[in-house]
Amino acid sequence: MNTFALLMREAGVEVRAGLRSGIPLLVFLGLTGYLLMALTNADYVQKMGASEVARNAPSLIYLMSSGCMFFLFFAWAWVFAQPALRDRKAQLEEVLLALPLSLPTLLWGRFIGASVVGGLLASSLIVGFILSPVLGWLGWVPAASIGAPAWSALGFAWVALLLPVSSGIGALYYLLALRSRGLAAPFGLATVLMLLWMFAVVVLKGGDINPLLAASLDPSLFTFAHAQVETWTAAQKSQSLLALTPGFWLNRALWCVLPLLLLAVVLARTSRQGLMGRRAGALLAEPPMRLAGGTRLPGPLLASHWPQALWQETRWQIRQIVARKICWVALGLLLMMGMLSGFVHVVWHVRGPMVPRADLTLPLLSSALFLVIAFIVAALVGLICRRDDVEGLGEMLEATPAPVWLRLLAWVGCVSLATLLLALVPGVASLLISAIAAPGSLAPGFVLIYQLLVFAPPLLELALLALLVHALIRHGGLAYAASMLLTFFLVLNHELGLVSYPAYEMAIPVHVALSSMTGWAPWWPYLVTLTSWKLAGCMVLVAVAALGLPRGPERRRIAQVRMRLQGVPGVLLAVGIMGMLASGVWLHRHLVEQGDYQSPSQERAERAAWEQRWLAGAGAWQVAGGSLQLNINSLTRQVEGQWRLDKVVADSRQLDAELPQGLRVTAARVMGQAVTVEQGMQHLRVPLGECAVSGCTVELHWTLSATGWPGEGENFWLGPHGVWLEARRVIPRLGFDSERWLRVPAHRVDAGLAAQVPLLPEDSAVAAQAVAPAGVWEWRITLDGQSVSASSAAPLDFAYAWPTATSATELDGVYVLADGSRVQTSLEVREDLEVMAACVARRLGSSPRVDALSQWPTEMGPSRLSNGHLLLAQSPAWDVAAQGVGRWARREHIAEVLARRVLLDASDLRQQPGYQWLSHGVAGAIGLLCVDDAEGPQARSVLVKLKADDLTLALGRDGEPLGTLSEAREQSWAAFYAPLASLDWVARQPPAELMALTAEPRVAQQWPATVQSLLGAPSEQTIAEALRRWGTP
Repeated sequence: MNTFALLMREAGVEVRAGLRSGIPLLVFLGLTGYLLMALTNADYVQKMGASEVARNAPSLIYLMSSGCMFFLFFAWAWVFAQPALRDRKAQLEEVLLALPLSLPTLLWGRFIGASVVGGLLASSLIVGFILSPVLGWLGWVPAASIGAPAWSALGFAWVALLLPVSSGIGALYYLLALRSRGLAAPFGLATVLMLLWMFAVVVLKGGDINPLLAASLDPSLFTFAHAQVETWTAAQKSQSLLALTPGFWLNRALWCVLPLLLLAVVLARTSRQGLMGRRAGALLAEPPMRLAGGTRLPGPLLASHWPQALWQETRWQIRQIVARKICWVALGLLLMMGMLSGFVHVVWHVRGPMVPRADLTLPLLSSALFLVIAFIVAALVGLICRRDDVEGLGEMLEATPAPVWLRLLAWVGCVSLATLLLALVPGVASLLISAIAAPGSLAPGFVLIYQLLVFAPPLLELALLALLVHALIRHGGLAYAASMLLTFFLVLNHELGLVSYPAYEMAIPVHVALSSMTGWAPWWPYLVTLTSWKLAGCMVLVAVAALGLPRGPERRRIAQVRMRLQGVPGVLLAVGIMGMLASGVWLHRHLVEQGDYQSPSQERAERAAWEQRWLAGAGAWQVAGGSLQLNINSLTRQVEGQWRLDKVVADSRQLDAELPQGLRVTAARVMGQAVTVEQGMQHLRVPLGECAVSGCTVELHWTLSATGWPGEGENFWLGPHGVWLEARRVIPRLGFDSERWLRVPAHRVDAGLAAQVPLLPEDSAVAAQAVAPAGVWEWRITLDGQSVSASSAAPLDFAYAWPTATSATELDGVYVLADGSRVQTSLEVREDLEVMAACVARRLGSSPRVDALSQWPTEMGPSRLSNGHLLLAQSPAWDVAAQGVGRWARREHIAEVLARRVLLDASDLRQQPGYQWLSHGVAGAIGLLCVDDAEGPQARSVLVKLKADDLTLALGRDGEPLGTLSEAREQSWAAFYAPLASLDWVARQPPAELMALTAEPRVAQQWPATVQSLLGAPSEQTIAEALRRWGTP
């Protein structure tokens, strides 16, 4: 047989063998199905910044082709290892190597065959995009949301992104399999590639360290693709190809050309003796047993000690893991990667430096390491469960009289311990970072609780799910592929959004708003219940694995399952089901019935129903003031409210209001007469009658229950642990909130609404950052028997904090509230407040009163000044160090909040079109100018450039159509664009002109012609001019 014929024959044999195994088909169908499911999910497409382009646009092709590659790392490891292992498994290795054939040709042929199979696996993503029009034909997505196949982009992704890396990395897998004669080495390389991917994405790209190095080290080229796509406009996302930068060519040379050259050199020097002399790693040898002189041999077996046997088996399984140096080396590398990620994103952050406290570093490190740890856990489960897959050994073990659950529970014990060790890695990395950079902020107890109750349960859930797959599937390769594919689906569920209910999000850590200010006390009931649910589910998984575990050559029978139900598996199953029922009912009660959890589809449906039911009755309204009384019981988490509104005038003869979560109006009176109100979908409508023309006196009575648990990770604001009271949480917000509208045309059409977003009638909107417009307001708040009262003539808004773990300190006439680890930071913040208040007074003619300054816990809303109480959000304002960009940004933020309060109080602004320009544009520009005054042009130029970067990212990620600034949402790209667009104009205005401007919306309810040009759509020319003028020192 000539060389070419031998090459083609071996390649063909390898292709047929690979396809017959069923694993490529499983992976191919799984990835294709995953892609199609992703394209049907509007929220996922919106997160990818593709709401204005087709769902099969080139930008999505590039991102998903490279983003899904980390799963293919493990699939390719199995595919390219099979040519080196298949003959040995069939005991034909000696026969094959003795044949008078060219060994390099034979090995090259097998590699070519494996490359074909690997290329077919990579093409699954391309096939998914080709099949995407089927989604429109079936009606699963709007037909207009799927465009014609972008053949040039598909070809580019196949030729430039997928095929080269498949062959290049495959060469490395092939070499390792030839050398080790086992699967451990290729899977180890796959893990290393995952670590490199994480290092490039999280450390290099996330830390803005070196784009060229990030693009070069990332084998998947995701960093290369994402860096370009996130800056593209909608037109570019629909038609552009990726630019082939030096980073691209360096990456292809490193991961494609060099591995193939190395393979050619190694295969040319490979000998038959070298291949025959290599064996896969054996089990750790037990110490030799020696018979002591006076020892007697045991007699016949009289009793079975299965618990002792279980202990011995578990110890042996654990010893196989912990006694291997490679495991500790891998754990050390993971720890070093975590520490490096923490230093880059915290200590050396581009907007820092930051102080590495536990409530800042734990979520960051856990998010950065979770994906890698999840795949390591899945691979480790396979190695543990398949360790006994040695010919003859499995049959010997199954012939023993040991119960079927004994070895399975030993696997569970070993897997659980290994998973726990891996789950502690982010916590240990956090402690080490704190010990090095901020020894005073060490909190080992805080870290341990997070790792054990937040991070470890989902990993254990994933591990036991993978163990179930290996227990039910006899074929080792198929079980590996199935478990890895399942892991891929589960860990990406939070991106795909197929399941959003916390209890049903398997293998996903729950989102917890960490804050040293509130501690763990408010989270204990939720975390204990959710952990109980997950552990009970783990018991069910173990029980099902024990029931279905095959034993012996006989086929599984119903009678065998019945018999096992009467033993330990049945007990585990019963206990697990009862635990899931109890904890599941408790979770549903607090998350859904009493809480605010809604799936994305439910939220969209409620917004559409709100618009259909209430918007038609919107009309202008005014109120002169009133009196408010609140009674708060922190122990029962209940609030009772009574609000008298004076001289209420409404064109529609009805008063509308938006209701906070959990508030229910119990009674209403108009001019002393009881009236029947309408309330639903967190909205209230009070009929006013004839007095709506001359002015009504309205009384509202309500109760509010805050016993629910936050579904989106928001912090607890009311409870025995402390009270963090804001008016918006306990009082109806008068008017209509335009932020509740659906903005995406496809969503509106699907919900039966007009594609065009409607406009509210003049003076019908809610007050900007207040619950009611300016008037003569009085309020009295009673908390557990203690009262506080105040009054104001500004828009109605207030905030109070009564924490139980700390107390306020008076610093130069301002009461400052911060946790014990931020005492020094509170002094720095107080200094920043003084400097920025003086600057705002110069720029606007006056500065707002600040009586109290509080570290506002994480996930309790953005910073704001509320009736003399400055609520400064914990992140990042309370995390930055004393010097650097972070402190400049904090000063700019404080000045912006102070200026916003002055402007909103003077203008009595509603959420009318363009209010973002005054609230964010003018206030944000004054913040930048104040940093210029206090820190110099260098500081100002740095912050302007950072804000421009934020704008670019916000525009690329915005899932809603980009309109004008006057139509934008408050928390959107407008927060970054408005200050940059307004900076030059604001800098030219004297204080008197700026304050005179605030009278325009109060009197005329429209913006003067001088600022109309600033309210248009985002302009590249405007940003370029701002960078040229203000982005240089």
